[in-house]
Formats: sequence, C-alpha cells, structure tokens
Amino acid sequence: MNREQCGDANKKVSPSKPNRRSNSSRNANMHEGNSDAGDGIQRKGSERKEKKEREGIEPRSPRPYVREKDFTDLVYMPRTLTALFIFIVFVLLMIRYYYLPQMGVVANVKLGLAASAFSFIVFGVIHLPDSLLVRPHPFVWRAVLASGVLYVALLSFLLFQNLETVRAIMGLYDPALLEALPERQYAEDCRIFTSSDPYLFIRTACDIFILAHFIGYFVKTLILRDWRFATCVSITFEIIEITLQHALPNFKECWWDHLLLDVLLCNGGGTLLGMFALRRLRAKKYHWVALRNIKGYKGKTRRILGQLGPRSFESYEWNVFHDPKRFMQFLTLLLLISLAEANCFTIKHILQMRPNYHLVILRLALWGLIAMPAIREIYTYINSNNSKMTRLGTTAWVAISALLLETIWIAKLSMEGGYFQEPMPVYIAVPWMCALFLFFVWFVLFFCVVSLRQRQERRGVWYALSNLFFYAGCGCVVAVVMMGMPDLQLGRKRFERFMAPYEHRVLFWRE
Repeated sequence: MNREQCGDANKKVSPSKPNRRSNSSRNANMHEGNSDAGDGIQRKGSERKEKKEREGIEPRSPRPYVREKDFTDLVYMPRTLTALFIFIVFVLLMIRYYYLPQMGVVANVKLGLAASAFSFIVFGVIHLPDSLLVRPHPFVWRAVLASGVLYVALLSFLLFQNLETVRAIMGLYDPALLEALPERQYAEDCRIFTSSDPYLFIRTACDIFILAHFIGYFVKTLILRDWRFATCVSITFEIIEITLQHALPNFKECWWDHLLLDVLLCNGGGTLLGMFALRRLRAKKYHWVALRNIKGYKGKTRRILGQLGPRSFESYEWNVFHDPKRFMQFLTLLLLISLAEANCFTIKHILQMRPNYHLVILRLALWGLIAMPAIREIYTYINSNNSKMTRLGTTAWVAISALLLETIWIAKLSMEGGYFQEPMPVYIAVPWMCALFLFFVWFVLFFCVVSLRQRQERRGVWYALSNLFFYAGCGCVVAVVMMGMPDLQLGRKRFERFMAPYEHRVLFWRE
C-alpha cells in the first residue's frame, strides 16, 4: 500500500504547515551553489515533505497492517489487544475441554506442542511482515509465513536426530508408522486391455491420483502464471521419475502412465484449465467500489465474495532466454520446484507413510500455500532493476530454507538407513553425462557467442550451431526416457552390450 492510501481518513492540514513549507522553499533557494547530487537529494526530500503536508498524511501505521480503502476499515484496523484476549480465552478453552489430569505423557506432549504452534501462529498473524499478496486478507499470508517458520524449526530439530530416534518420535505420534508398508508397483502389468479383462486400463489407471495431478497442475499454473513454465515442471518431473526409478521402485510406471495419463491427460488438463483461468483474470477489469457505496445486499454480498479473488492481476513474463542470468534463475527455480515434488515421495518412503496419510496431505497443502507468496516474491526479486539493493521476500527466504533443510534431512536419513544407495544404471548415467556436456556447450554458445540480435532474429551460423548442440542434448534425454521405461526398454540391451568394455572407465567413481 502506498502512503496516499493510509491517510484518506485524515485530510486536515494544520495552520502552521504552510509556513513550514515556505521556510523550506526559502532554505532551498539559499543552497543553489551546492552540487547537483546534493540539490537532487534536497529537492526530493522537500517534495516528499511538501506532498505529505499538502495531503495531510499521518505517519503510516506499522506493518503488517495493510488497508484496502475500498473495503470496511474495521477489518483492517490493528486489533492487538483484542487478539491477545481471544488468544488467552482460546488457550483456557483448550485447558478446559482438551486437557485432563489423567492423560498420558504422549497425549500431554501432543497437546502442548499443538498449543505452542498455535501460540506462534497467533503471534505471527499479528506481528510478522506482510507478503506481497493482500487477498483475501494479509493475516492469512502472515499465518502461512508463521507455519513455514515452524516447519523450518521442526526440520532444524529433526536434522540432529538419527533415524532410530526419528522412528521412535513418529511411533509415539502414530504407532501405525512403525509398520513397514509395501510399495505399490505401477509397472507390473502394462497391457492396456486383455481378452479376459477389456477394462484393464481403466481398472488399473483410474485412481485418486488422477484428480490429484489435475488439481495440482491447475494450482501450479495459477501460481507460476505461465503454461510453459508449468509444462516444463511436468516434463521435468517425469524425467526425474525415470532417472531415479532404480532407487525408488514407486517411480516405475508404464509408458502410457508417463506420457498419456501424467503429461497429457492429468498434468496437461490441469494446465489447460489454469490457462483458461489466467485468461479470464487477465481480461477482467478490476474496478473496486467502496463497500459503503454499494446499494443492496446482493451487491454487497458480491463485493465480499470478490475479496477471495485478486485485487489486481499481473502476468508473469519469465523471459527465460533473455540473458544467462535470467536463464540460470529460471533453471534454479525449476530445480527447486522439482526437488520439492521429489521430496514428497522420498519422505513418504523413508517414514513409511501411505500416500493418503494426513501428514503427507498437510505437507502438500503447506507447500502449496507457501508457494503462492514465495513465487510472487521471487518473481519480483529477479525482475527488480537493482537486485543488489532489493531484498528477497521473507516468505521466499523461509520457503527456500525449508526446502534445503528438508532435502538435507532426507539425505541424512537415507545414508543412515541405507536408502536409495543403488548405483545408477549405465543406460541412465551415460546419456545424462552426454546431455549435460551438450547443454553446457549450448549455454556457452547461445549466451556468450550468439548476440542478442541474432537470438531475437533466430539467424546466423553460431545460432544454428548452438541449436544443434541443444537438440543433441534433448536427444540424449529422450534416450534416457526410451531406455529407462520398464516396459519399453528401447535399445537398452544393445547399449549395455556396447558400454560393457568401457563402463569401468566412464563410471570410474564406482570403483
């Protein structure tokens, strides 16, 4: 919110202010001999001061209280004492209705941790900084930020516990987590139909995960605000599944599961619906009328429901190939998103949780909520004119730190428990080595040799040569997919026979 919006209710100007303005102008005339830099700074300061005095703007209320002048002020007024009273009453009600003297140690600890988390979230709702998002209300995103900080604290604690202690803690939370669960295999029977079972495809493929994928990529498209970015996330994760299926059997899927169900039907369908929603939001005219000026209950109800939508809409222009810095920023964000999705499967596997276990769903919901303001803050950061003077948003900082701590914790548990230690097959490792080398050569040629004009016009010898390396790298990735699919295995045996005499030299670190 700008300062003009914070002082609409108070537009009285004190009588002494015009004299102060004239004094400041006389003082400005006395310093005409100063340097240009000094004059510029003084003029800006005096202009701000005069504008502030002219419009009668009072000092802005401290963050996180962000107002929307077209909505009722009652909702956006600071209510610290009221919140304190409600918080104490809520804690007393918890003691009255949930705490019993005869409760066991485990139940007492669970209740105490829940009360502690609630206390911090209430504090965060009142005192943590605002996000760039203001709808439906800033306190919602402050609560999300507080939940993210709690998750960072939890991960920091779990990092210093070994696998045995982590299992004991999870067993106290839910004894069912101590029982090993069989991993569901999706590539046992890749036939689409049989004579005895013509509906084999529908029976084996249709489950709750189709809806989960569809909704997930609809939300991802709305968060990223670019269907191309969402499609890159979809394809990248399918490639990651094929690459890591030797370590996590749950990643083994049939070809039609990877290509038809995931990429085209579920992920692609969610992305298309997200594109339609983005076009509607982009074409909509955002003209908000003050609630008190709306006549009739129907109009007021429509305005209140409109609070759930965005106040305004800005399309994201990622401009991936504009310069090497922007390309690396895009690639880093793509890898972070893919890492967050892969962590869901690895955590579930190590902690022996079912896919529909409530902690798995809560983690996905938390990451979905954190991603909304975090992506917005990251986009604002990378698009700032002077990134050296711009701070990364608080929610983005918390999200990145939580993701990195989560990944470190998974790696630590994997080493302690012997998970994911199987060596990468040669038909996966060697094509990836070739692909990374070719992509590196393309990066150097495309951004360091080819000029910006040649990239825009898409012409020139060096531009064509860089494209040759790029598509050669893509061909290596396609080879990984074709040889890696458990039901296709196109060219896998022949490639393994060809690489057998050279495998110990190429993959020398395995010795």
